[in-house]
Amino acid sequence: MIIGLDDTDSVNGMCTTYIGTLIVEAIKEIDRNLIIEPPKLLRLNPNNPYKTRGNGAVSFIVSGTSNTEVLERIKSISFDIISKYSESGDNTNPAIVFLNENSITEEIKLFAKRALHEMLSIEEAISLLNKINAEYNFIGNGRGLIGALASCALELEDFTYELIVYRNHNKRGKKCVSEESAMQIEKRYSPRIFSSYDLKNKRMVISPHSDCPILYGLRGESPEILIEAASLIESETPYKRNLFVTNQGTDMHLEEKEIADVKPYSSVIVKGIVSKNPYTVPGGHVFFEISNSKKLICAAYEPTKEFRNIVRKLSKGDTIIAYGGVLDTEHGLTINLEKIEIITLAEVQKIEKPICKMCNNPMKSIGKDKGYRCKKCHTKNMEASIIKLPRDIKIGTYEVPMCAKRHLSKPLLRYGREKKFEEERFKFNYTNFDISFEGI
Repeated sequence: MIIGLDDTDSVNGMCTTYIGTLIVEAIKEIDRNLIIEPPKLLRLNPNNPYKTRGNGAVSFIVSGTSNTEVLERIKSISFDIISKYSESGDNTNPAIVFLNENSITEEIKLFAKRALHEMLSIEEAISLLNKINAEYNFIGNGRGLIGALASCALELEDFTYELIVYRNHNKRGKKCVSEESAMQIEKRYSPRIFSSYDLKNKRMVISPHSDCPILYGLRGESPEILIEAASLIESETPYKRNLFVTNQGTDMHLEEKEIADVKPYSSVIVKGIVSKNPYTVPGGHVFFEISNSKKLICAAYEPTKEFRNIVRKLSKGDTIIAYGGVLDTEHGLTINLEKIEIITLAEVQKIEKPICKMCNNPMKSIGKDKGYRCKKCHTKNMEASIIKLPRDIKIGTYEVPMCAKRHLSKPLLRYGREKKFEEERFKFNYTNFDISFEGI
């Protein structure tokens, strides 16, 4: 049986991974052999306007039993935990689904993949669940069913792990996590562990600022390296922990598109030629335009910090590939840039008044299309001087800083370090993994 859940949090608090962890822990207390591999934390469409924070859904597989009484008990406990701990609010619509692993159809797999790129309907999710006679339950309008179903069926290729450490859900306010610890992990373990501390901007990335129960989270390539690194973190007393398989840092949300096919709420990779030079607006946001039969605005917003300096060096005629999420803004369809790849650089020229060859003095224009004349010796010249300007930018790929990176965005340091999920999935012994720190 696969259990999937989503939308149990709000912008102010709680966390779907935390509630998933409480459910996993409760099942392990029944029989720790019922869950033999880590749960999945799957980030879905990052541009979804209904998301709370990271738009993450959780799923896990219960195996090793066909006992109807045990399975019914698990379902009852799971929904009880969701009912008790889910955040309340207008935009919080918790849901849980229970699927037979063999019942996931190609249609459902496609639905899960679309959940990364599109806005899907509650009605479609319910229709698919009913087609396979799946059990489900929800609070509110049922929107959480979309992510809950998608998390059960989304197929991974490249993947990463995240070890999440929690404080008690009743604890609120400032989180005490050592910034120095995060800094040392970044220096010692990168790239095996990524997105821990932004050294350039002096920003800790492992600990969220919201009132959710997450104390800190470490993202990386293997469970063992994450558990080792966590022992170096100095923080307030942790409450629980869990290890997740994730699609974070994989660029799984991005699709290659022609500019003419780009739609709002999607995440795309588009190639184009810079057709309008970069310009900065109040607030420090930088915009420019690319074209390829149609035009599209690209934006490097203020939180992308030094990345904007790269963008400002682009010029009309440059060929680039833009990566990012698309929204319909006051400027029209706009890509919120996550990365740019510069393919070719245009030649930038500056036109200056010619220098007199006779007396080495700057010549003066004598009217439109009439050329130039030296004031001293009156020599004429019809041609201006064209000077090729150096470009202070190189062909290559550039990314936003760590402090501005989305969960799904693949850091450049992960290029060439991809891992295949089906080859790795049972290498870690999750059966003996302790969630409560009392058992560690």
